[in-house]
Amino acid sequence: MPAVNKPQTSLALIPEPAVVASQSEGNMGQPRQPSSLQGLLRFAMEATKTEDAPHDSVFQPLDEERKRFLENALKSMTIDVVEVLQKQIQTLRKIENLKPGDDTTEFVEAIDTILEYVDNIDIANDFHKIGGFTILYPCLKCSNAKVRAGGCELLAVLCQNNTYCQKIVLDNEFIPMLLSLIEKDEDTIVAVKAIYALSGIVRENSEGLNQLLHYNGLSILLNTLKRNNEKFTIKATFLLSSLCRSSPEIKDHLINLGFVSTLISLISMERLTSHEHVLSLLVCLVENNVKAISECKNPSLKLKEVLQRYLASIRSKEECQEEEEYCKRLLHILNSEC
Repeated sequence: MPAVNKPQTSLALIPEPAVVASQSEGNMGQPRQPSSLQGLLRFAMEATKTEDAPHDSVFQPLDEERKRFLENALKSMTIDVVEVLQKQIQTLRKIENLKPGDDTTEFVEAIDTILEYVDNIDIANDFHKIGGFTILYPCLKCSNAKVRAGGCELLAVLCQNNTYCQKIVLDNEFIPMLLSLIEKDEDTIVAVKAIYALSGIVRENSEGLNQLLHYNGLSILLNTLKRNNEKFTIKATFLLSSLCRSSPEIKDHLINLGFVSTLISLISMERLTSHEHVLSLLVCLVENNVKAISECKNPSLKLKEVLQRYLASIRSKEECQEEEEYCKRLLHILNSEC
């Protein structure tokens, strides 16, 4: 990875709320301890008031005692984020020495700690600049499923709407690694988190989409749908619907691979919550696409019967309104097109 300058020290509020001081005899009447910088400002204003000062008086310079008090209060509420991240990175670098059966608690906790901060784009970028991305491959290759799942989630959060991190990941061949986890990992949670990470990398990213196509990712996602697993289906159809909206040219790839018949097969089965997402993707494929419409009219698929039966099964169910709209939209398209 390219060398970069070390970022400036970042400060952030400690995630846990400050403990409220008890109203015991020793601190009766003391204001509530602040849990944010705004609260600290109010706390400082209260601390600098004198009991006999008029309401419209101006603030006076802090005396040394109060200044030390406020400095200590601020210091106790802030941390050096880069220092925290560096500590977790050092912990995770030991993953390569992990043996099957070893305790992974410290590694899982390290990933969780990093996740508390890197949803901020600037901090995510800083995480790369201090060498944080070097622990991603070891996490994804770890023999422990919890660590692999955590690595996938970390990759997803780092790349979500972050072109800087997306480029680093794409330049370092993470797409085939994630596709391999989706296709082959025996742990369902790992595979689902891998789809989540893949989504964060390729959506709204032309190079990400190119790599997804190059590494046969659409076929892998199709096979994922054929497993008829609720979690797989939701993640995969959400990703594919997003790709269809941002890059309509992908619809032809999906149709040629046989997605239409697979989606119809899924909604032909007993209704699951994920079917709302299946119907949404099917509508996305069919709208303004003659080839998809023609395939939907294949008598062997019996789509009209499937949709009518589906509508009957969700009738009067308020939570199924979107599914009802999708079904009616599909029937309208099928009936109005030649």
